[in-house]
Amino acid sequence: MKFLSCHKLKMRRLFGMLVRNAAKMVAFAIGTTALAGIAGERPDVLCIYYPEWHVYPEGEQIFGKGRTEWDLVNSAQPRFPGHEQPIKLVDGCPDDSNPSDVAKEIDYAANAGIDCFVYDWYWANHKPIQHEALEDGFLKAANRNRIKFALMWAYHHRTDAFRAKPGEDDKRFFWKLSFTPEEFHEAITYCIEKYFRQPNYYKLDGKLFFSIYNATWFIQNNGGEDGARKLLAWAQEAVCKAGLPPIHFSGMVWNPESVGKIKAVGFESSSTYSMSPPGTGAVPYETIIAQGREYNASFLEAALPHIPLALRGWDTTPRCCQDEPFPWAKVRYPYTAVYSNVRPEHFAQCLKDARRQAETATKKPGAILINAWNEYTEGSYLMPDTVSGDAYLRAIRSVFGR
Repeated sequence: MKFLSCHKLKMRRLFGMLVRNAAKMVAFAIGTTALAGIAGERPDVLCIYYPEWHVYPEGEQIFGKGRTEWDLVNSAQPRFPGHEQPIKLVDGCPDDSNPSDVAKEIDYAANAGIDCFVYDWYWANHKPIQHEALEDGFLKAANRNRIKFALMWAYHHRTDAFRAKPGEDDKRFFWKLSFTPEEFHEAITYCIEKYFRQPNYYKLDGKLFFSIYNATWFIQNNGGEDGARKLLAWAQEAVCKAGLPPIHFSGMVWNPESVGKIKAVGFESSSTYSMSPPGTGAVPYETIIAQGREYNASFLEAALPHIPLALRGWDTTPRCCQDEPFPWAKVRYPYTAVYSNVRPEHFAQCLKDARRQAETATKKPGAILINAWNEYTEGSYLMPDTVSGDAYLRAIRSVFGR
C-alpha cells in the first residue's frame, strides 16, 4: 500500500507538471500571436536614448544652476482636451548619470526585447557634452551587459529650443560645431579610446555601428563628397590601426533621394529619426500607422539598406512657451503638430510593420529603430508612466520578445 500511495503521488506530480507546461505553451502561443504573418530572422531592436536627464555644466547654461530638462517636463501644461501633459513616470524622474537609475532602465529595456540603446552623442569645442549619462550612468551600471550600446553623433548646433519664443530659437547658441577635419578626428579618436573597445558596443554585421544625425549636412559642411569621403576613410584606418573592427557608418536622412549621396562617401545604411505630424495642431496617432508604413517603404528602392523607424509618439509642447496659443501660428521647431490619442496598440502595429519591412526588404538592414526610450519633451518615451503603465514595453515584447 505504501508503494501504491507513493506511485500515485508521483503520477499526480507528473500530471500536474504536464498541465503546467501545457498552460505555458498556450500562454506563449497567445503572447506571440502579434507575430502572425511575420517570418524570418528577427532584426535587432535599436532604441534612441536621449542623455539629457542629469546636471552637467553646459546644461546648467540652458536650464539654470542645478536644474535639468525635467523642469520642462514637470511644468508642461495640457493644450487640448485629452492632452496627456504633464507626463509622470512610475519611477519618478530618473537621473541618467546614476548607475542605479540606469540599471532599472536596462532591466526594463532588456526584458522587453530591446537589444541596443543608441545614445545621442554630442561633441563640440574639442570635447564630449552630456557624456556623463553614458560614461557615469550606463557604463557603470551593474547590469550593463544585458544590453548593447552605440552612438548617434547628434550632428547639429545646440540652439535655444527650450521655451524660446517662436522663431527665436536660432538667436542663441549654447554650442556650435566647428566643421573642421580636426573636430571629426578628435571625436572618432575619443570614441576609439572610450567606447569602441567596450565589450557591449553594438556591432551590425560585425562592424562598429556609428550613426550620424543629418548625414547630408555632415557632407555639406565637410568639403562635400570628397571631403566627407576622406574623413570616413580616415576613421576606417584609425580603427584598423587600433586593432578594432571596421565602422558601419549609418546616416540619418529625411528622404530617399539623399541615400545615394551618403552611399557615395562610405555610409552603409540609412535611417530616420522622426516623422512629425503635419499641420500645427493635434493629429490622431492612428494616422501614423499608414504614414509610417508608407514612409519606411519609400526607402525600399534606395541605394542602401534602410533601418525602418517605429515612432512612439510626438509632442514637443513641453519645450514651447507655455503661454503661446495652440494650435501654433506656423510650424517651426519646437512649435510642431502633436500626435494625440497615442495608444499602445497603435504603436504595436508600427512595430510589426517595421519588423516586416526589415525582414522582407531586398536589402535587409538587420535592425529596426525605435524613437525613443526617453525623449520626454518630444513625447516619445517607453518608460512606464502613470497613464499606460508598461504597456508600450509590452508592445515591444509582443513583437520582438525573446
